[in-house]
Parts: sequence; structure tokens; C-alpha cells
Amino acid sequence: MSSGERLTVHNGLLLSALWDAAFDRGLVTFDDEGKPEFSSSLSEQACAELRWNSPIWLTDEHRRRLAHYRERSRGLS
Repeated sequence: MSSGERLTVHNGLLLSALWDAAFDRGLVTFDDEGKPEFSSSLSEQACAELRWNSPIWLTDEHRRRLAHYRERSRGLS
């Protein structure tokens, strides 16, 4: 990733440390509506511990980047 890419506001999501760690490990991502998609490798208890309340706010650029991330993550499984 280029330095310019790292500074793009759409290249990040404001997540808690727990959610950020799960996202970085490919255990959770978000659909185009901002709702979480959990990896099948997460137990029901782990999903419940993430305590999901409401969708996150996404721009069209966030959605584009998340679609790319989901595609890449599925290819690693």
C-alpha cells in the first residue's frame, strides 16, 4: 500500500480494538449495508461477544474497498 493510500479517509473504519483485530484477521467484514459478516471459523459465542448493535456508516468508496477486501479474504480461505 502506498503512503497516499494509507492516508485516504476511505481506507479505514473506526472500529474498537476487538473489532479491528477480528477485521485484520479476516474473521469479520461488513456488507454494503454496514452489517457484519462473520467468518464460519468464529464460534457462536465469539460472534455474540462482539456485541453488534447497528450498521456502521459507509461511503460508496468504503463499499468499493470492502468488496475488494471480501473478495481477497475469500481467496485466502
